Amino acid sequence: SYNSGTLVYQENSHTPCVDIILSGVLEWGWTNADGTRVVEEFLPPGEVINLTSVFIDQCSIHDQRARGLTRLFHIPFETFRTQVNLAPNLLPSLVYMLAVRKRELHNRLRRTSLASFRARLASRLLILAERFGQPDQDGIVIRIRISQEDLAALVMASRQHTHKELRWFIEQGIIRIRYGRITVLKPEQLSAISKENEPHFVR
Repeated sequence: SYNSGTLVYQENSHTPCVDIILSGVLEWGWTNADGTRVVEEFLPPGEVINLTSVFIDQCSIHDQRARGLTRLFHIPFETFRTQVNLAPNLLPSLVYMLAVRKRELHNRLRRTSLASFRARLASRLLILAERFGQPDQDGIVIRIRISQEDLAALVMASRQHTHKELRWFIEQGIIRIRYGRITVLKPEQLSAISKENEPHFVR
């Protein structure tokens, strides 16, 4: 178990295990020398992490940090490799998972390069709602607390720019923010905005 804010793996550190997120959230990101922070993903329970690092015997390319109390199940590489050898039907599932992640990464890179900032922010809010959302009478509540700094780090923008766009979403009645929690009130409209000027994505 790791308390909120604990650095589980540091960028360029050795990752001897494949890990499964049992509960909580794991943040993948980077911070440079002047303190600028970028977040690639917030990963939910059920995700398998460090597969690539372990398979190619390389260090972690992210700072991996717990958000909230987070529990991981550590599987040493030798144990993991033995299990794959004993259950060969496991390998296609792992390859499929890595392929899906690769395609998602390509689509995100293209969106970052070609889509408008509003569309990118809408897309990120939709992903958060899909991964961490809980329906209520008003819409979909994103159960993890996401600050404006977190969102700015996710979309690689300034806090001021992110705040301005969030205010627009709030004024349009598309989202609501109370006590650090975001509720998506109009997911269909948010989805439509995320697809505005949509580039031709890899499918």
